Amino acid sequence: MAVIGIDLGTTNSLGAYWKDGRVQLIPMEGESFLLPSVVGYVEGEGFLAGAAAKERLIPHAGDTVASFKRFMGTAKEYHLGGRAYTPMELSAMILERIKRNAEFYLQEEIEEAVITVPAYFNDKQRSDTRKAAQIAGLKAERLINEPSAAALAYRREYGEEDRTLLVFDFGGGTLDLSYVECFDNVIEIIAVAGDNHLGGDDIDEAVSEYFCRENGLQPEELTRQEQAGLRKRSEEAKCALEKQEEAAMELTVGGRVCRAVLNEERLFEICMPLFGKIKQLFLRILEDADSRVSGIDDLIMVGGSSKLGVVKRFLRELLGKEPIVLGETDKVVAYGAGVYAGIRQRKEEIRDLLLTDVCPFTLGIGVNNRANRDKNILSPMIERNSTLPASRKDRFFTVYDYQKEIKIRIYQGEEYYVDDDVLLGELSIEVALRPAGQAWVDVQFTYDINGILHVAVENEMGERRQILLANQTLSEEELERYAREMEKIMLPPLQQPENQKMLACLLEYYEKSTGRRRETIAALTGRILAGLASGRKKEVRNARELADQWLTRLQQETDMQEEMLFDGELKFGEEWEEEDKEGWI
Repeated sequence: MAVIGIDLGTTNSLGAYWKDGRVQLIPMEGESFLLPSVVGYVEGEGFLAGAAAKERLIPHAGDTVASFKRFMGTAKEYHLGGRAYTPMELSAMILERIKRNAEFYLQEEIEEAVITVPAYFNDKQRSDTRKAAQIAGLKAERLINEPSAAALAYRREYGEEDRTLLVFDFGGGTLDLSYVECFDNVIEIIAVAGDNHLGGDDIDEAVSEYFCRENGLQPEELTRQEQAGLRKRSEEAKCALEKQEEAAMELTVGGRVCRAVLNEERLFEICMPLFGKIKQLFLRILEDADSRVSGIDDLIMVGGSSKLGVVKRFLRELLGKEPIVLGETDKVVAYGAGVYAGIRQRKEEIRDLLLTDVCPFTLGIGVNNRANRDKNILSPMIERNSTLPASRKDRFFTVYDYQKEIKIRIYQGEEYYVDDDVLLGELSIEVALRPAGQAWVDVQFTYDINGILHVAVENEMGERRQILLANQTLSEEELERYAREMEKIMLPPLQQPENQKMLACLLEYYEKSTGRRRETIAALTGRILAGLASGRKKEVRNARELADQWLTRLQQETDMQEEMLFDGELKFGEEWEEEDKEGWI
């Protein structure tokens, strides 16, 4: 049975697999590898997915839906064929179509799918993606962030040279930025930033608004069919500017023929509010990565919307760098998913490739605010851009005398007050009846490699409650498995025994030294501590290599000093005990 990679996109979706040392895309419709992420309903025939549904977007706008991925994880409903469907259910229809096409093309069952998601998808959105796969009959044990998939594709395309990348993934409905370090066989995501409601659809909307202004129209006054027609003409005009200097738009509204002309300068002007949002995301990711534009080797363009001339122009002016376009931008993420599918199958040529990812949001607990008890504040447990998997355990105490239970409310976000963050879930557990501050619970957060959060709470009597926020209805067996996983708290590099031993050796040399030698060792130890504390695999590797080099050098210097002191002979007699020698040296 095969493992495939799936790029579940807002506008189009693709499937890929690894064969004969490379990624191959799976044909979806005729000779096309792109499956439009559109679902429609035909009375008496049932559901359509893909190009056939897309063709009905304008003439049958009431029975056809698109861009539903933008609302994944929400309660938004779409009405088709007399009943309501969620974005998760509609996504399942697209995934099921990809699965059937893949099985027909490969002539074997699909065992597993690696599915890409926007880096800025939250816990609920990731959960709904996995549930959509389950509905479609796919096992999706691994979700991979879209820009991370693009980094995998870049690494396979451009070889093994160490590079620092900024991946700009601009699709139909979402924008993701990822700061990536590539070295050895490691692809390490350092920081991510993004907006789940900023993409090519927003450019189409801006062009539609421009058309309405030019013709004195109010968008809300257009019929559903006229709105669909305007959106299509806006998209066509936007894309036409890639091959011609200007594009004419024409639409009949209420019996009146309306027209407008679009050129690149006008489109650039129309997009300026969107570009302002993109600039703020660049500032944020550079700050989170503790870097500058000069620290970026390559700007990688991914996603169908990133190929627009106005987008490339904006980035060129903003960063002063020429963007690198990896082939067809709307297929790059699928290629990366195909690479990861090969890794999952332990293919010889890529099985040692290591991809690390990060937590896009800060995850924490609401705690009492002494200054204002009506406004609880966020106590971070796992900070944004922590390397995955990540785990942290902390102790929380009662606020009131003889409090019966502690309620743990779990939040996601960067705001100081929890009312401004997103409530993910809550757990309650009884505590001993004691004065305030004396009864306690231990809380453990574990954020797995799929970006899904597990929370466990235990009181001082050993009673335990736990929750997997992505799925509130786990079996006892699954709960036990997650409990065992959460017991394995990952030690950060600074606390790992081998690194503690290395630091102890450096400090021992520091104690034995004086003057400039001591100052050098002190500065060296500071550099190594900073590298280990950063948590970045590349920085940790460099710190370890630096420590090994200096420990070897210091030992050599020590050996030379011994020879100089003793002229190659011991001067205290053969009866000198070994432990005394060590003490003297």
